[in-house]
Amino acid sequence: MNLRLITPLSKPFDVRLELPGSKSFSNRALVCAALSGSACTIQNLSPADDTGLMLNVLANLGLSVRRPNPLSKEVTVAPQPGLPPSPYRVQIYTGPAGTVTRFTAALLTVLPGQFLLDGNERMRERPMGELIGALRQLDAQIVEKGKPGCVPLEIEGASLRGGKCRLRGDVSSQFLSALLMVGPTRAGGIEIEIEGELASKPYADITIEVMRAFGFEVERDGYRRFHALEAKGRGRGAHVTYTCPPDGTAASYFWGAAAVAGGKCVIDGLTRRSVQGDVKFVELLGQMGCEILEFPNGLGVGAAPSGRPLKGISADLAALPDCAQTLAVVCAFAEGTSRLTGLATLRVKETDRIAALQAELKKLGVETRAGEDWLEIDGIGNRSPEQSAKQTNRRGKHCFPEEQTG
Repeated sequence: MNLRLITPLSKPFDVRLELPGSKSFSNRALVCAALSGSACTIQNLSPADDTGLMLNVLANLGLSVRRPNPLSKEVTVAPQPGLPPSPYRVQIYTGPAGTVTRFTAALLTVLPGQFLLDGNERMRERPMGELIGALRQLDAQIVEKGKPGCVPLEIEGASLRGGKCRLRGDVSSQFLSALLMVGPTRAGGIEIEIEGELASKPYADITIEVMRAFGFEVERDGYRRFHALEAKGRGRGAHVTYTCPPDGTAASYFWGAAAVAGGKCVIDGLTRRSVQGDVKFVELLGQMGCEILEFPNGLGVGAAPSGRPLKGISADLAALPDCAQTLAVVCAFAEGTSRLTGLATLRVKETDRIAALQAELKKLGVETRAGEDWLEIDGIGNRSPEQSAKQTNRRGKHCFPEEQTG
């Protein structure tokens, strides 16, 4: 087994960073570009695997996907005239990427052709039944070829019509986003009524912000009703250049490291005004005792003043579930017991993220308790010096298996 030695910092760090583009914005921009009817240029594209899978989907669907070079953060997506729909079924593979799979399922219902959408073994277990049901309410022709409510799916292209549908909101906001983005291509658009409470609300805000950048309009009544308006030429046929903002989820790792290691970190291009729910991570660190650092075009945190220890926290992470793992690790270094709630969606990600967190924190001697949608972490501040010394002596150097991940 390969081991990786982690060397502690010799002194606190003080950094200001530029991060790659958000994959949430990037994937939404790629879908909107594909539906725009013209060439669109997307800048500061995320380098994430999910984004690469979304680019592969568009290329497999016959769109032109061009980059100045393979490592470029700029891509131009354009229709290729003269390519008729294939009479044969086109196979689309999205691997483990939940966002890409769900967006693609809706996208295929508005493009001409015959399609088989599939993912990896874990993706074949992840729920899509609510999205499939909403698409069927709009006459989309979809046949489940495996487990009900999951990929693989046989999809009849261009079968979706405009109209009204109902969607449960508590499973994933990705279902709403998928429906909203294809809505402008249908006659009369698509109206969506949300049943219950919408999960991860900020991601719906991201979708609407990106759609508007491409000229597509959405009317809404809070988070209960949405109407993606038919484009009718508006937003279609005009070249759009769109720049993806920095990734708020990625920023949370560096902010969390500053909180734990006693440093300072500011991320350029992010402010509290961002629609990304993950920027609220700095406010949670502020509640734990960190200093919040704000600039006209930057947001960051500094360690607790005067070397004071971090304090445990009770926090609802329903609006920023992707930050739950990072915050849980920070809580492991705090005094007292922290309780994180609103985590139900973490159970059905690429892995059960709550169980994975418990497994990895246990390796570090951190005690946790969990339920279906919550996690409690006993911070190391609960240990006496004798307990901490005993833990360190038992484990020796801080070496971890290189391939052990959550």
